[in-house]
Amino acid sequence: MAKVTGEGSVVQLERDKPRGRCRRWQLRVPVGMDPRTGKYKTRTHRFEGNYTQAKAALRDFIEEVEEDRVLGRTDYTFESYSDRYLEQRRLRKEVAETTQQRQRCQIQAVCHHLGKVRLEQVTPSMLDDMYIAMMRGDTLSGKRSSGSYVNQIHDNITLVFEAAKREGLIAENPCDKATPPKMDTKPKKAIDPAKARELIESLDPTDPRECAFLLAITMGLRRGEICGLSWGDVDFDRRIVDVSHSLDVMGNLKEPKTRAGIRLLPLSERTLDALRRAKEAQAAQFAKTNSFRKPWEGYLVQDENTPVIAGHYGERVTPTTMSRWWTLARDGYGLPGFTLHELRHTYLTLLAESGVHPKVMQELAGHSNSQITMDIYTHVNLEAKREAVDAVSKMF
Repeated sequence: MAKVTGEGSVVQLERDKPRGRCRRWQLRVPVGMDPRTGKYKTRTHRFEGNYTQAKAALRDFIEEVEEDRVLGRTDYTFESYSDRYLEQRRLRKEVAETTQQRQRCQIQAVCHHLGKVRLEQVTPSMLDDMYIAMMRGDTLSGKRSSGSYVNQIHDNITLVFEAAKREGLIAENPCDKATPPKMDTKPKKAIDPAKARELIESLDPTDPRECAFLLAITMGLRRGEICGLSWGDVDFDRRIVDVSHSLDVMGNLKEPKTRAGIRLLPLSERTLDALRRAKEAQAAQFAKTNSFRKPWEGYLVQDENTPVIAGHYGERVTPTTMSRWWTLARDGYGLPGFTLHELRHTYLTLLAESGVHPKVMQELAGHSNSQITMDIYTHVNLEAKREAVDAVSKMF
């Protein structure tokens, strides 16, 4: 609760007019000394009306400040404060660059509806109306937003308003009383085991695209992990792969988000042979490319830092490119509608169907949260449990 330390003042904003004709004022209320500057801090509020009305509004404003019904400066719009919030997070390096980009896109989606609304005037009902409008197609792209995406937006702007509340700019977080839509993300599908075997048999590891698909379905690697894999991470003698880096959509090579993502994975005979063939094919491709290059252009060298999945000139392929590869190729494999990530999901599902312990599954998958692993394990084993119950029921 703020403590008003003075009587406050009414400041005339239309200075070219006599006070009797002025209709725009700023109400100022002192609330204590700033220990750093030695100056008194003030809360301000703009008011339109005559001077007598402004004086009455000042008394009301003092009461509001003391009761914490109005806080801080009031000239921030949702858009201007959000820009400030995102910039501060960037300078403090609180989140990864990709997360910053995703948050900024979501904030822009909100600004399409509420950008010019003053921060303290945003209400729960405004948010509810915005969520419905987004799901009906009132978006920057003109496409309908899913409930899951709008739910993510709700979580994001909750952080924005919470930051404003901590700064004393608003009294309550409007998101606390808003009602975001339910998550409606479609459950991940797993490829039928027979179809998965057919896919694996058809993949040619000497093609970087098909090698990437092979690593996803035979090792359960995420697309960023596949893109971040270098030949120095592959130990052919010990038959293991060191998963310790991931490439984000911005092309930044970095450590996985969680410690669980850093792991050593054993290689099956099939995957080991595929990686050997992929490395030989890449070396041959580099030699062919070098034969056409000039000395000043530099020559491609295959060493421990060379990406396992590389472009024509040895460059690291981005996760977005890999997803595009899969989208263009999946119909040819008889897998329309399946996403690249569902190759990883298929691998984990096959582990569960083979009776692998959930803890081992968690470590192979690099899940930081065991609940993710258990969701897959429980779903897969439900049929086995049902068969067991049916078998016992026959005895009665």
